[in-house]
Amino acid sequence: MKEKFLKLKEEKPEYSLDQLLYHTYLQMNTELPFEEVKEKILDDVGIDEMEYYLRDVDAKLREYIEKNVWPYWDLNDKGHGPIHRMEVTRRVFALNETFHLGLNPDMLYAIANWHDVGKYVDHKRHHLIAAEKFMEDEGMKQFFSDSQRKIIKEAIEDHRSSKEDEPRSDYGKLISSADRNTTIKMVFIRSFFVAKDRMPDTNIEEYLDYTVDRLRKRYSLENPENMFYEDDVYQIFLKDMRNLLSRPRDFKNLYCDINHITDCSQNVDFYPGIENESKVYQRL
Repeated sequence: MKEKFLKLKEEKPEYSLDQLLYHTYLQMNTELPFEEVKEKILDDVGIDEMEYYLRDVDAKLREYIEKNVWPYWDLNDKGHGPIHRMEVTRRVFALNETFHLGLNPDMLYAIANWHDVGKYVDHKRHHLIAAEKFMEDEGMKQFFSDSQRKIIKEAIEDHRSSKEDEPRSDYGKLISSADRNTTIKMVFIRSFFVAKDRMPDTNIEEYLDYTVDRLRKRYSLENPENMFYEDDVYQIFLKDMRNLLSRPRDFKNLYCDINHITDCSQNVDFYPGIENESKVYQRL
């Protein structure tokens, strides 16, 4: 794997880390999931993915946000908690590199780490709450000019934009795109935690029927997600998700397997979720 990765890196210097990982994976012609192979490649070549992406972010900004902003995320449901914050941060920087956008790394870091603050207050208005909290934070004024803060605020507000309401900047388009899931495992883990927060008394079999129906609409060909920067990883995810949704029984079996659900006659709140066991959580 290491040799394939390094050879591709030499042949395709314009490729982002995400592109190198994905195309190395394709060359291997394996049945293993991309995420599993990706971790092995990163280990082989000695790359810490998050540190790679955050290498140009101001260390003092990172320290301030970790101390003053991250605690907000612990108040959200676990589907919109630290795991989501870290995954969106990773995707923001990965997409910025893949599409050669050249956006300000400090601004990207701030947007990703503020975007869902306020979910614990009101999940329907959280984007507005997060933007307001950002603007009220005196510490942010130490790192950004007024014009930069305005762009960050608007991007936070716009990350939930619809197709009829396009984000006002590339920063808004990027955070909106990075906010989308790119692995089935991540969808299933996060959706179960959201269910535990919002539908704890729902029977699991009923919840699975509801989830199949909801995700069929969300990932349908007729009504695709609002994705401004759609990369190879996302396209393959869509293909795999649509294929799985066409097989409801397989979908439900995999959902239960990932979340360690063994009895669908129980209610959602009966099972704890797999926060401390999932490799996805450990990686981030």
